[in-house]
Amino acid sequence: MQTVRKIGILFAILTLFGCGKDVTRVSIPVKVESEIDISRYSNFAVLPFVPEKQSARNEKLPEDIGGEIAAILRRGLARQKHFEVVSTQETARLLTGETVGEDWLTDTKHLSQLGEYFEVKGIIIGSFRFYSDSRPRRYYGERYSVQRQRYVMDYQDYMQKTYLLSLRVMIIDVETEQIIWDESYRRSTAEAHTIGSFIFSQAGPQANTMRELGKRAVSEFTRQISPHYEQEDRYLVKSR
Repeated sequence: MQTVRKIGILFAILTLFGCGKDVTRVSIPVKVESEIDISRYSNFAVLPFVPEKQSARNEKLPEDIGGEIAAILRRGLARQKHFEVVSTQETARLLTGETVGEDWLTDTKHLSQLGEYFEVKGIIIGSFRFYSDSRPRRYYGERYSVQRQRYVMDYQDYMQKTYLLSLRVMIIDVETEQIIWDESYRRSTAEAHTIGSFIFSQAGPQANTMRELGKRAVSEFTRQISPHYEQEDRYLVKSR
């Protein structure tokens, strides 16, 4: 859609000025504001993310993976000069005796009380689901046949295993107990396997894949709530 829009703009410029003009496309940095009020929400506590209800396709992961996702998010926010984030060590200390569960996602009153305890304006919490989908695939290509003295069509069967992460991120206003942000981020990656490597992949740990997809999802969330610059095209028209 963005590409179509750019082509339409260029076409309009060429139509307006005629073929006697040179049009040069240049990219300039454009500031993009945060999608939240950073003057109000400048300090956060990030709680461990909780796994959603298990399904048959869910991958087995270490129990502390939700805490690792939260730690990745804390590091991402801490790199932004606009935010202050309660450290992982301090979060663990203040949560002593608490067990973060899926029921917390709807208990905004309790989350608000925790926020006052943490002395922050916003609480970030969320859930995740990590699962895989395996399907047989066939790759078509060409190979050289010595017998026929020419290239012939050939194919190879393989298994494609796709890992999918669905990460839900919420921000709760500590003062009003309202949810001011509730978005889901989906990331995926695929692997091609022979029968032997596919069997091995079924037994091998997938925590590293989960962490990598988590980093990508968290990066998008951090970008949305942080003021930043993006490149945008501009068109300069010069007479020949």
